Amino acid sequence: MTPALRVALAAFLLASCVESAPQYSLAGGETGVFRSANPGRAIPVSQIMGMDERQIAATFGPPKLDRRDASTRVLRYSSDACVLFIYVNGTQAQYADAYDPQMRSIPADRCAGSVAAQKSSA
Repeated sequence: MTPALRVALAAFLLASCVESAPQYSLAGGETGVFRSANPGRAIPVSQIMGMDERQIAATFGPPKLDRRDASTRVLRYSSDACVLFIYVNGTQAQYADAYDPQMRSIPADRCAGSVAAQKSSA
């Protein structure tokens, strides 16, 4: 076997052993998976809606991201299991949604409980 053929064969064998990167989806419709070491108690979205900024901060701590888009403020929180987005118009939360680490949609109430249980002060 020639050295060039050996190199090509080795490259082929190594390539077949490498796992492909995980596939992420923001809108693929796949159901996400919620797994948390500290899931806390679920907080219904209906309870989040209507919270003012003080109540949001007391429940979830400081956001990891605080972005303003026109009149809507988007607050992003995270736990070991998920990312929670809370949308604030005016002074009150209007909507919340959540995603697992692969950005697949999961129930926001379970994610909110996990974020609240794991909130940090910084």
